[in-house]
Amino acid sequence: MVMNINDIFDLTSTYLSVLRVEHIMLAKLILSTVKGEVNCSRLVRVLGGHIEKEGRVLSKYGIAINSMQALSRLYNEYYEECLEDKVNGRLLTELLKVIKDHDEELALIMDRLINEYFTSIINEIH
Repeated sequence: MVMNINDIFDLTSTYLSVLRVEHIMLAKLILSTVKGEVNCSRLVRVLGGHIEKEGRVLSKYGIAINSMQALSRLYNEYYEECLEDKVNGRLLTELLKVIKDHDEELALIMDRLINEYFTSIINEIH
């Protein structure tokens, strides 16, 4: 999808930035779950809401991220484990690694879009 300069600004400064902050918050929530400070159902709710929101944003702008499937798969597995009260450190570690990889993929897309934004501004000035 070809984006105009305003779409790039909106996507990078608002949506993608917020999604990346949420990834950091998810990491903290995972740690709190491991420590027993938060029960698994809270992580299920937050992660599910995040995946849904991110899916809407990426679809709106026609962006596909490979790691979304892995994140959704692990979410479903985690959801089942939480229902059965079988959440373990292995699954939470795997979930954290997938979120990290997913965030790195999102960061690369953001970097490309930000570079495109600056190039567009430079071209407009000249």
